[in-house]
Amino acid sequence: METTYDVKVYKILTYKGARKTTYTVRWVVAGKRWREPFDTLALAEGFRSELIQATGKGEAFVIATGLPVSHRSKSAAMSWYKFAVQYVDARWPQLGGNSRKNMAKTLTATTLALLRARPTQFDPVAVRTALREWAFNANRRSEAPRDVLAILRWVERNSLPVSAWEDPAKVDDVLRAIDTRLDGKQAAAWSRKRHRRILNVVMKYAIRRRILRVNPLPKGKDATTATRTTNAVDKRCLMNADQAAALLDWIRRRPRGGNGCMPSSPRSTTAVHVPKRP
Repeated sequence: METTYDVKVYKILTYKGARKTTYTVRWVVAGKRWREPFDTLALAEGFRSELIQATGKGEAFVIATGLPVSHRSKSAAMSWYKFAVQYVDARWPQLGGNSRKNMAKTLTATTLALLRARPTQFDPVAVRTALREWAFNANRRSEAPRDVLAILRWVERNSLPVSAWEDPAKVDDVLRAIDTRLDGKQAAAWSRKRHRRILNVVMKYAIRRRILRVNPLPKGKDATTATRTTNAVDKRCLMNADQAAALLDWIRRRPRGGNGCMPSSPRSTTAVHVPKRP
């Protein structure tokens, strides 16, 4: 863990947007600029005060995270698995059925990416099921059978601490895991976006509980690699005015009896001539 004493803390930057006002704390550690936005001025001032107090005490800052060394203590003391279980219990009453399932899926993939070793002594399907259906299910966890408990105990012993999120390389590992399907192919854009949205909520909870100081997930253009979709219509697929007029004229003159369907076979006795697009 590389540290430095080269730290400068700047004034809070206030940005008044159309929907809300954001208060951003800015500071520089070993020449690298850091920014952390807050929804209220009180939160921003509190965080900035902690940074200033750390510099006043002569405390070293971690270059990789931009935070004082002391800020690692709480996140280093709690395992990711234990934190994830606590998060599930805190959010469970607030969520509906689908949201609970999606949360469990995201936390399962994340937890597997934050293990010190791979659980090779267990069947991979059994490990994922133990996490998704039991560990991250507040209603069923206490009823987990012995084989599931054995898996969960192993996961808890081998889970990295929450401070692992302060390592950018480990963050990349997690994002890669949630962006990849079980067959090794890239997940759909909507799935990747959903996973990251859920993880962002988890990180905000960790910050409120003072387990993490900043959100380690990338922001802006780097936040997701999801493929953009568009609702634009290809004009080449539309009828022009002549084609539309010919079709409407056929509808006006079509026989009233029978099924009234537009002829589609060359053997049909009636046909409509639709001019081709120029």
